[in-house]
Amino acid sequence: MASNYTARFRKCAIGIAIYRCRPAMSFLIAFALAASCFLSFFVRAADAQYVPWTTRSADNARSGWNARETELTPERIEKNGLARLGVYQVPGDARGLEAQPLILPRVRTATGPRDVMVLASMSDVLRAVDPRDGSLLWETKLGLPVQGSGDIDMWKINDHWGCLSTGVIDPDTQRLYQSCWVSPNGSVDPKIARWYMFVVNLADGSLAVPPVQIEGVSKGLDFDAMPRKQRSSLVETNVAGAKTVFGCSGTIFEVEKGAAGFCFAFDVASNRFTALLALSKGTGAGVWMGGQGVAADEAGDLYLVTGNGGFDGVDEFGESFVKLKYLPPTAGRQASLSVVGNWTPWTDAARIPSASGRRAGMAANMGATENHPSGAMITMAAAPGTPLKTAFDSRGRPLLLVFPQDPGRWSDEDWGSAGPACLFTIDICVAAGKDGIGYPVRASDPGSTTPADLADPKVNCGKLAAKPVWLTIDLGSIDPCPADPKDLNFLPQGDTAHLHMTPVQYFDPLLRLWTIFAWGENGILRKWSVSPSDGLKLVGEGEEPASEDVNGRSPGGMPGGFCSGSSNGADPDTAIIACTVPYGDGNQKVVEGRLLVYDAAHVTDGRLRVIWDSRSAGLPFVFNKFNPPVIDGGRIYVPDYSGGLGVYGLARQ
Repeated sequence: MASNYTARFRKCAIGIAIYRCRPAMSFLIAFALAASCFLSFFVRAADAQYVPWTTRSADNARSGWNARETELTPERIEKNGLARLGVYQVPGDARGLEAQPLILPRVRTATGPRDVMVLASMSDVLRAVDPRDGSLLWETKLGLPVQGSGDIDMWKINDHWGCLSTGVIDPDTQRLYQSCWVSPNGSVDPKIARWYMFVVNLADGSLAVPPVQIEGVSKGLDFDAMPRKQRSSLVETNVAGAKTVFGCSGTIFEVEKGAAGFCFAFDVASNRFTALLALSKGTGAGVWMGGQGVAADEAGDLYLVTGNGGFDGVDEFGESFVKLKYLPPTAGRQASLSVVGNWTPWTDAARIPSASGRRAGMAANMGATENHPSGAMITMAAAPGTPLKTAFDSRGRPLLLVFPQDPGRWSDEDWGSAGPACLFTIDICVAAGKDGIGYPVRASDPGSTTPADLADPKVNCGKLAAKPVWLTIDLGSIDPCPADPKDLNFLPQGDTAHLHMTPVQYFDPLLRLWTIFAWGENGILRKWSVSPSDGLKLVGEGEEPASEDVNGRSPGGMPGGFCSGSSNGADPDTAIIACTVPYGDGNQKVVEGRLLVYDAAHVTDGRLRVIWDSRSAGLPFVFNKFNPPVIDGGRIYVPDYSGGLGVYGLARQ
């Protein structure tokens, strides 16, 4: 046994040495050598207790915050450091998890109460493990996944498409509700695959009922007529005793004729689908939100943001914040799912540039590069003649705004690239997308935008709870609600500023205000306070850029940061936020990732302080582009794209 341990440590040392010299060798080789040494080494925190993490981002508000974490604090992390305690492997899939791990403590099993972590893989395999040491509790094969292909994802990142979204656990019945894509023959043809709801007993992995197919017709559209992409995660509500699981989807080709976003309701008592709602009449309005699920308030109303598609405010809700109401079935009434409110910033058609090209008051760039006033060289991805404009941020620093005239770029400016941060106690949902603009929408009354409202954007923005802000990047006095939506068609510094993470919510006891954390592409982590009286105010920023290896090289790299936070109650000295970011373009390529942990409460001179950095610790991993960490039981669980789940905890207890 001693010789095996020695070999493992030797392999680890070699892997870390290669990682630190990674320009000369692929980091994937370094990762394979370095990560494998940790598989059998775990530090058991005897006093750490797990709390339920039963839905994506911890709760129905999608806060991303665990307020009952007793082990991980800024002081302990700085004093003891973090170590990678292990990597839990997911069988049958090179990439592993798109679904966030879920945890339910003290599940009633045949051998007594067990803490259970569920890993739902893209290979349609459910694996339950002990979250402390990764020991296998059970494993269930749900079916054959669709083989990855360019027909599903043009970048061909995933080798399988199966359990794509995060399921939801009912803690009362101790059952998991998980939707997965199943192919009858495991082929590359997505047209013959179907989506199913699986109801799984957490005690042993058995199916409580046979798989239930997601099907139906809404607004004349058949859910199964086109291959849908059900990336948006599930949520469970309980309204007057009627437990219901909801999910939403988009379509593989977002705006092809017949493409539509759908939302569905699954009745827990009868184990059947009771309602299906199309969010357009075949012109898009898909729901994906970077994998986030719809938010739900205590009344059971649902909140989401859609992507590309048509808009009329009646049947078409593309590029919209949407509020849904569900009425469960009764003896004399069928169940229904309907739109009861929306707010829409602009339409796709309004964003497409005119054929005239250059805009008034802007210089034309005739070369391949541009000297930025600050001295930086910006590489242009746009064609010669691309309009440019110089602006200034809030500190007076010059900015170069690049206005690509490619209609295809601006017809795909999804507002629904991230889920809304719904602060229900103050009646505000902050929604943001690919422009990086945060719009504070009233949850109780979103405003019900009409096409007539869009003719006067200032009146339309006046329906918001407060003024919109540049959430992911500092663009100074540039108006985020211009009279002409085409004025938003620029790349700041030549890079994208998209937001794909749902902002993390934290009630800051030092500020006595709700705050949110957001990390856009090519940008930095930013903390904002949110209040009905003052709207959104910037509290602090990090200094570490996302997509670091492509920052400054147009158009930068996706997808920015993905974060979760924790604290021990309201004690500000225990608050941390942990984020993963890519080095390169994590959308088009499989790239190296970086895990950063910040002090979430104490901001000095407007700066968020890093308390731990995986790069400094020499711990490489493969970045997972849509899956945020889970913080629970003294651990930080980080899904990677090498078929595993990295487990980080205090290096010394």
